[in-house]
Parts: sequence; C-alpha cells; structure tokens
Amino acid sequence: MLSLRLQAIANLIKKDDVVADIGSDHGLLVNYLAIKGHRALYASENKKGPYNRLKSELKAYKSDIIEIDLADGLENLPARINTVVIAGMGGELIVSILQAYPAKLVNVQKLILAPHCNAKAVREVLNALNYSISYEEIVVEKEVFYEIIVAEQKAIATKEVNPYFGTYHLQARSENFIKMWTSVYNQNKRILSNKKLPLSRKEELLKEQELIEKVISEGEKV
Repeated sequence: MLSLRLQAIANLIKKDDVVADIGSDHGLLVNYLAIKGHRALYASENKKGPYNRLKSELKAYKSDIIEIDLADGLENLPARINTVVIAGMGGELIVSILQAYPAKLVNVQKLILAPHCNAKAVREVLNALNYSISYEEIVVEKEVFYEIIVAEQKAIATKEVNPYFGTYHLQARSENFIKMWTSVYNQNKRILSNKKLPLSRKEELLKEQELIEKVISEGEKV
C-alpha cells in the first residue's frame, strides 16, 4: 500500500505515461505502477547503498518492465521516458537535478515534482526549462503537508507569476492550501514570540506574515 503522498502522485500518472522515478528509494512507486500494467519504467538512485537496496526490492522484475540504474539524477535518463517523477527531496535539490542535464528533458512532456520544502524554488525554475505548471495539490499525511507540482512542456511556457504561493493554489484555494499556510502563520507567531530572535530574521518573518494574511484572509481565520 502506498502512502497518501505516493498515491496522489500515482493518481497523476496516465496509462500511456512512460515513467522515470528519480531517487526511487525503495521503489514503491514503480512497483505499484508495474502492478498496474506500466512497462519500460525507470528507477534510479545516485549512491551504491540505496541503489543496491532498490535492486533488491525490485529483483522480481525484468529490465523491460523496470530498468534500475545507478546514476546522478537525469544523467542516464532513457529517451523513451516522457514523464519524470522527483519526490521526497528539498526544492533546491530538485532544481539542481533538473538543471544539471537539461538536454535529457527534451522528450519529457510531464514533470511531477514533490519537494518537501522550498516549492518556490521549483516553481521559479520551470519556466526557464520550458515547462508550465498545469496542476498543484497539497496532501496531508500524519499532520505533515506535502506539495505536489505538475508541469508540462510547452513551446512557449507560461511564467509562474507567484512562485511563493503558486498561482494554481491562489486560484483554487483548496482547503489544504488554507490549512497549510494557516499552520505556517501560527508557527511563525511562535517563533516571533522569542525575544532573542535576531532582527533580520524577525523582519523576514513579519514580511511573510503580512503576505500570508492577505492570502488566507478570504479563507479561515488565523
């Protein structure tokens, strides 16, 4: 059984998507997709320990179903791949993976990205790589909020005008979006109550609080 976060990602994958899971961990996502009938899957890790573990977890599958690779991000991404999943990493690491081998993205029509922090950095880089955000979702699991960003390759990519909150979220205003930023707001309040907080950090948080107030004022009270 997949976690709520991985299930949400799996739900975004169509039958004709040829999927690569970069930083596949235990291979839970590609294993699930293989069971659902997907073929020519690609799963990678960039260190020998996790790679050997991944091979062990997926040893039942032949390479025509799941190709398992020891590679640095998109370094060895097969040309057949049209959908790339990168999940469970910080936003800055996801950005570095996407920027390291831009030529490998030429056949990739869809990116499904799930940063566990700094989604802003991910949104900011997509336009430069000719991708436009088509969908966003926030999943709550064990009281932790997970952002999922779907971006599609476009000849002329639409620029993300609000990378901090996400234009899609600002328009959709989902319940989880309001809950997530209300949680951030309350956490910031607790931090600001610390009288020893450095002035620069205090000013930074106060600016963020002002932005959050504007965004959630139409939703739940904080």
